[in-house]
This record gives sequence, C-alpha cells and structure tokens, in this order.
Amino acid sequence: MSTMHTQPTPIDDMHVITFGTCFDGAAEPALEAAVFHVQEIRGKHIVLNMEALTTLNSRALGKLFLTYHHLNRKHIRLSVVNPKPAVRELLAFVNFPHIVPIYDSVDAVVASEQRQMEISALPQHRS
Repeated sequence: MSTMHTQPTPIDDMHVITFGTCFDGAAEPALEAAVFHVQEIRGKHIVLNMEALTTLNSRALGKLFLTYHHLNRKHIRLSVVNPKPAVRELLAFVNFPHIVPIYDSVDAVVASEQRQMEISALPQHRS
C-alpha cells in the first residue's frame, strides 16, 4: 500500500501532502485519508507534493479531478508542486493546470500565498 504523509507549512491553514513514487488505485485511500486529515484540522489550502511521483495512471488522474472538485465545494484551495517532467506532461495533457496551479516548490506556493494575503490586506480604493 502506498503511503502519503501530511505536514504543515509556515502558513497556518496550508498543508502539504507528499506522494510516494506511485499513485494508482491502491494509493487512493492514502490520498483520501490525507485530505480528510487536513479537512479535520480546518486546512484551507492543500499542496500536493509530487516530487517523488513517477507513476500516475488514468484512474489516479480521475481521482485528482474528483479531489479538486470535492475541495473546491468546501472552499479549500489545491496546488501541485514539483512534478517530474513526465508527470507534468501528463497533467498538462488532461488540462489539469487550467484548474489547479502547478509550482516548482512548496516555497513558491508559500510565497504566492503570502503575496495574496498582503494584497487582500491592502485597503480597497473606490472611485
């Protein structure tokens, strides 16, 4: 059985789920458990770290889309980081980056999130 682990980031409501080398039907329960764990601790942004991932089948792609839609309904953001070129190409082939941003590192996601928090804290000017 594939394992995944969850870890917090410097931003309180953002958590990273790190994949093993293979994401297929056997790994789906591990993803579901990790997502459920983040929801239970009131996470608002899940980052899928695909750094080690080398195998991703069509069933797993479907699970990623279902996970995105499930989280979107709960107002939980989803990002992907550091997929290997073959995995990135497969994600691009199915247009996944059109709905879920892909970053080069967890630090890049954290920096982007911090910029967004700074922008939202700015006073809004009305004309």
